[in-house]
Amino acid sequence: MGADAVAIARPVHQPIGGQTWQDRKAACAAGRVSPSRTYGRRWQELRRVYLATHPTCECDDRCGGVAAVVDHREPHNGNDRLMYAWDNLRSMTKACHDRKTASYDGGFGNPIKRGSR
Repeated sequence: MGADAVAIARPVHQPIGGQTWQDRKAACAAGRVSPSRTYGRRWQELRRVYLATHPTCECDDRCGGVAAVVDHREPHNGNDRLMYAWDNLRSMTKACHDRKTASYDGGFGNPIKRGSR
């Protein structure tokens, strides 16, 4: 290179929208409530008591299996009244809960269904 030559820096890739992956991750996390905050000690105690008093699956098929999950009949979406309402809960086996989540709650990219579950 001569004395008059100018060093050209390599171009730096700018992510879409001008945000770094750290910025996008922080923005995404800011919009969500941490599961540990939503399902804290109060929920864990309620879940424990509910499973103790409702040990069998209460799924729509009434399979009668040993329940391991407590499900909300109506999604709470962060609403404490719905989240802790005893009559909004039902015990389910993990398999029944996963099936219900996939078919009604939009799991695995399925559309969210409304109505009785």
